[in-house]
Amino acid sequence: MVRFFCMFLLVNQVSAQRFLREGFSNQMESDFKGEMKLEENESASGMTREMFLMKDLDWELQPVDFKNVKDMQMRRHLESFFSEPVTMKLSARKGKYGLRAVGQLQSGKRLRAFWRQVGANPRVKTSDLLSTSYEEALRTRLSVVEFEVQLPPTNRKSKVLPSVVFSVPVEPGTMNAKAIIPRGSGTVRVLPRGRGMDETNPSQQVGKGFVSLPMRAGLVDPGWAKGRSIFRRGRSTGAI
Repeated sequence: MVRFFCMFLLVNQVSAQRFLREGFSNQMESDFKGEMKLEENESASGMTREMFLMKDLDWELQPVDFKNVKDMQMRRHLESFFSEPVTMKLSARKGKYGLRAVGQLQSGKRLRAFWRQVGANPRVKTSDLLSTSYEEALRTRLSVVEFEVQLPPTNRKSKVLPSVVFSVPVEPGTMNAKAIIPRGSGTVRVLPRGRGMDETNPSQQVGKGFVSLPMRAGLVDPGWAKGRSIFRRGRSTGAI
């Protein structure tokens, strides 16, 4: 009787292990097919994997110093929009200069925008790594995403839409492979005459720019916060 019971337990254990192996294999196969389908859809829509992982997040273009812009009227016009963070709401719809986006100011005003991925710069020679900057070295190794914001004309008589373009290198996160993070500072350039076929309309480099994700309020353990008066002044339990 005891021998029969032991054999019964052994058979059940083998069956359970086989069930787990088959379930794990099926899950891996399902995940692989999902990844393949995702890559096919991205190829069809022109969206890369980095862009697919970025599209559901709202990114912030941080304020820029436009002191290198010599035209005072243009400088004031740029500063009136980029003196505060501009939130980029990304879309997967194709636009004229990349995928569409909306740049939203803190006042609620919305601006037409685009975003796209460009290839990395030509690789720096090993002998030149000691003389190049950290940001330049990153841009030769990583993919670069551009955020372009079109501004209204500088005056009512003009029909030219100046553009501000942020270029920032990105890479997958080290802890979460499905996270995309900006790496280092990006560059900012201005198209004073906007987009057009005019070859005499060069872009103007204005300096560095930063792209980030807005920080949310952190959580506080109600048990840890109990008895600490600082967490009871105008704050609900559970949030800083």
